[in-house]
Amino acid sequence: MINWARFADGAQAGGGVNGYCRQLALELTARGHQVAWLSGGLSYVAGAIPGSMQPCEVRRLHDDSGVQVYEVFNSPVLAPGIFQFREPLGEVSSPELEAELTRFFQLWRPDVVHFHNIEGFSCGCINAARTAGPGWKGASVFFSLHNYHTVCPQVYLMQKGATPCFDFDNGHACVGCVEGHDSTRERWIRAGVEPDRAEAHREGPPLSPPSPSPLLGRVVGAFKRRLHEPLPLPVIDPPLPGRRIEQSSDIEPEANSNAHAVRHVAPWSEEQLLSPTWRPLTNECVPPPACSRAVNEYGTRRKAMVEMLSRCDGVFAVSSFVRRKFESLGVSPRVLRELPIGTRMAELVERTPWAMRTRRPASGRPVRLAFMGYNNTFKGLPMLLDSLELLVPEVLGSLELFIWAKDIHRDEARVEGFRARLGGLHVRGSYRYEDVPSMLCGIDAGLVPSIWWDNGPQTVMEFLACGVPVIGAALGGIVDIVHDGVNGLLYTGNDRFALAATLARVVREPSTLQKLAAGIQPPRTMAAHTSEVLAAYKAAMSAEK
Repeated sequence: MINWARFADGAQAGGGVNGYCRQLALELTARGHQVAWLSGGLSYVAGAIPGSMQPCEVRRLHDDSGVQVYEVFNSPVLAPGIFQFREPLGEVSSPELEAELTRFFQLWRPDVVHFHNIEGFSCGCINAARTAGPGWKGASVFFSLHNYHTVCPQVYLMQKGATPCFDFDNGHACVGCVEGHDSTRERWIRAGVEPDRAEAHREGPPLSPPSPSPLLGRVVGAFKRRLHEPLPLPVIDPPLPGRRIEQSSDIEPEANSNAHAVRHVAPWSEEQLLSPTWRPLTNECVPPPACSRAVNEYGTRRKAMVEMLSRCDGVFAVSSFVRRKFESLGVSPRVLRELPIGTRMAELVERTPWAMRTRRPASGRPVRLAFMGYNNTFKGLPMLLDSLELLVPEVLGSLELFIWAKDIHRDEARVEGFRARLGGLHVRGSYRYEDVPSMLCGIDAGLVPSIWWDNGPQTVMEFLACGVPVIGAALGGIVDIVHDGVNGLLYTGNDRFALAATLARVVREPSTLQKLAAGIQPPRTMAAHTSEVLAAYKAAMSAEK
């Protein structure tokens, strides 16, 4: 199993994808399979010769819960992918990295190599996994599409982090999309060399070896410092003018009005409708328009990635939208398979039955809403705050908001500005996966306000596993799991007005959330999902190479 993030970190690094991968590895191990985890693009070590780096090599770390743990040190390709953004061709071909992986695979001789990300690796690493060696025919290769990194070097398919990317323009749309990082400087920083000395290395004499300190502390410290530096993305536009939502009739559309107007609320002006960061988004899957411009390095990268995916034995799309999206971008339908992931949350809930106690109606107390996960633009917490600003004091005061979000400090001041106006506010940072059932005890609804085509957010499954209905954007894989009016409520993606109207509705009609909770069916378990994954593995292994 290959992912850029480390096995031990789980969801604390790499988010829900890494947490899911860890659970899949543990389930496979529990069934008697020999599992190895390979990460890369994180750790860098200076060489003994001043100004040099040690070679790229796979190192074995301590086994963890029966899983063999390996990491590529000094990978020519940095992870996460945003750190490699300025050098797109490095993710196409990296001979040194691919040679080392070929050596490693021929020693380990896996039956299956499953890429869950290619950040920190390259397209050629797929070939390395399939290159036969003495007594080994090569591995069957699978790839799971947890994000859009293969077709978007900044991962999210969002231009400048703010608007959906519909026109790739043969790679020209990528130029200047984000600033990215100086990869050479970044490697020296992660090797424990201070930034100014790293810069001196680029322009002057060789560096002396860095002063000795514990390797893990240097690597983790440098990595965290870089991740916390804000990327030069544009600031989301401030809330647009408009009238507050005052009563339930305000959410009913008027005949012959535009899609964003409701009774007693002024329709948006043409200028507002054209505001790119506030423009509603749908799940329509449109192929990129034809382009006559010459393909640049980013265009070459996408072409190579699409061809790489099409060479795999199987490509798992975690939702129907993801399958349609990648097929529209040229990935062979022969290898694409829709395979939603599973969750271990239902098993955790079974161990804490008190967390599933019957919820009381919200009448007489505020409606309790929860947001959990990462605080970034794409996951939608800033958009949620915009929507809260549209609510009248009466409605806002009838909401009690619980936030568990990594990097909440980025919007802490703005969140705190709601404390006196909400019926209650509880803010925490990171959390343990095992604590989710107790966190959600007594919550009326979970919020998943993603503003882009979220591939398959695990928070949706975690809310439902805990018996909590979901209020979510009708985008990406959310619509595969949340069925409007059955186990949750869907609103038009990136539409702040629609989200505000939905929040007003659950305040005015508190019985709605109780009915939705009654319609929840347990999500797919990790055990059931693992059986599907194993069936795909075995089918590929039995086929002729």
